[in-house]
Amino acid sequence: MDAPNRKSSEVVLGENISFPAYGDRSLSSQVVFVTGKRGSGKSWTTGVMMEELEKYDLQFVCFDALGAHKGLEKLDGVEMVTPREDETMDMNGIVSKVANGNKSLVINMSGCSLPKQQLLIADYCEALIDAKIGHNHGKTLMTIFEECQDYVPQQGKPVSHNPIVRLCKLGRGLGYGVTLVTQRPASCSKEAVSQSAIYLTHNVINSRDLKALEEQLSFGTDKDRIKRILQGVTAAKQGECVAFAPEFFRNSGYIRISKIRGDRRAPHTGGNISAAPVSTISAGAEQGEAADSYSGMAYPTTMKPLTSFGTDWKEASTNLPNNPYAASDMGADTFSSEDEKPVVWLPPVVYEGLEDSPDQVLAAEMGGAPFGRSGPIVGLGLAFVMAAGGFILIRGLGQ
Repeated sequence: MDAPNRKSSEVVLGENISFPAYGDRSLSSQVVFVTGKRGSGKSWTTGVMMEELEKYDLQFVCFDALGAHKGLEKLDGVEMVTPREDETMDMNGIVSKVANGNKSLVINMSGCSLPKQQLLIADYCEALIDAKIGHNHGKTLMTIFEECQDYVPQQGKPVSHNPIVRLCKLGRGLGYGVTLVTQRPASCSKEAVSQSAIYLTHNVINSRDLKALEEQLSFGTDKDRIKRILQGVTAAKQGECVAFAPEFFRNSGYIRISKIRGDRRAPHTGGNISAAPVSTISAGAEQGEAADSYSGMAYPTTMKPLTSFGTDWKEASTNLPNNPYAASDMGADTFSSEDEKPVVWLPPVVYEGLEDSPDQVLAAEMGGAPFGRSGPIVGLGLAFVMAAGGFILIRGLGQ
């Protein structure tokens, strides 16, 4: 399949985010890292990228762990492959099918166990590297790994780990691109992620994940630019993407921020499940009134969405501009009352070593002496009497 020689053709992901479709800088031969917390839009972005590749007759193979991209089979240039747990898939045949054909593949692994998924990916990567499609067929191929933290993790080495790392390192010279998609960048192999030329980052707020991104972006990037990137990442809304690609965005400080396009040609099947009261689902619409019982759990009317604090790392409790409760309202005086009687502190009674005799316990509670609180006065009196008696006795002996 000969790609049209159109230098102006670009893979457009957003208003300000696009990459060359053809040539030696084609997106299809790059290592791309797509990340963001759950629901931030990373799978949508990956779907947009695959639709753009299909539009320009550029092939891809997507390993879909959760069935998020089943809708892509509606496109003319995409086929769906569904492996089964109890069957062996010939990955050499899959690679040969892609190399000799013009179709892209979505491999829906949602029905397979994780060990099975890892084995499929390992076999595919090894077969792909051996095939040398770029050299033997003169075309590029992008391979996408959804939920890549399960296949090329930072901790542990499943059977798929080394083949993916090898593909990331050797792929570009063979005409292969790799897209790693994850919601936990800190859990992905640094060895694989460090090969990325393009970072498409949606909203990330976890401190470990932000630290991992900072480490990945620190090579050849000044601290101010990294801070700008991380501030954009923590403030990004759903669908907004912070793209870091020094090789492509030299004229814009290596960074471009844009909302990913929403005009998909295929249905997206990776959306979140919407919550609803159980009664409205199982018992019919006549019991739907139960939904109103949740209205009392709303936040105070003065509470507004909190703004992002970027990466200043200050405690959020000291930086809440929309907190409806002033700090002075939460002091100790909040719990005091003029009607309450003052509480007099009394020292605790030490019972250690005492017998169970009620008299001894009572003596301890009365101050530890048989005369109670008058003990000190009685003691002084006894001491005076004893001193006087001693004086009289000594004087008598002297006479």
